[in-house]
Amino acid sequence: MVIQQVATILLISFSSLMTANQAEKKDEITCSENGCKGTYSGPEFVNGSDVAHQFSNHMANKVGRQLKALYDKGIYVQVDLPKIKMTTKNMDNRGDVIYSLEIPFIKVATACDAFTAFDHRGGWGHRIKKENVLAHFKNQNNLKIIELTTPEGLQEFWIQWRHQSKQAQCK
Repeated sequence: MVIQQVATILLISFSSLMTANQAEKKDEITCSENGCKGTYSGPEFVNGSDVAHQFSNHMANKVGRQLKALYDKGIYVQVDLPKIKMTTKNMDNRGDVIYSLEIPFIKVATACDAFTAFDHRGGWGHRIKKENVLAHFKNQNNLKIIELTTPEGLQEFWIQWRHQSKQAQCK
């Protein structure tokens, strides 16, 4: 009886792990000199974890890496915040969702006009306050922020700034 209970617990744990890993593999992001875009397709939640909203983390990470890589090549860009496209299809906090993001870049003239850091803060089906977001990023140089929402209830604050060590010469 004990062996059967252990086997059942292991099977449930393995199934949960497989589901979470499958969810992570359902997002694709591509980046170029013009920006990054991608789509997550899969469950909104797995075992209480908001795996769909974690797509924002993956995108912010890729965008930040791309901004730095372009900067290192002498290609100076920043995110065109007002032109970010964010959609959530079938978001209902129960089933599968298609979450798509397009983060466009615009070229700028100088290294100090560029931004090399990018992040987000948001709520999947709940709202957060802008002042709380700003408090988290209060030490960043030349912070720019935009708030976007989808009709289904995703709220994101997209934030860019000059990375302190990468752009230390910019005041």
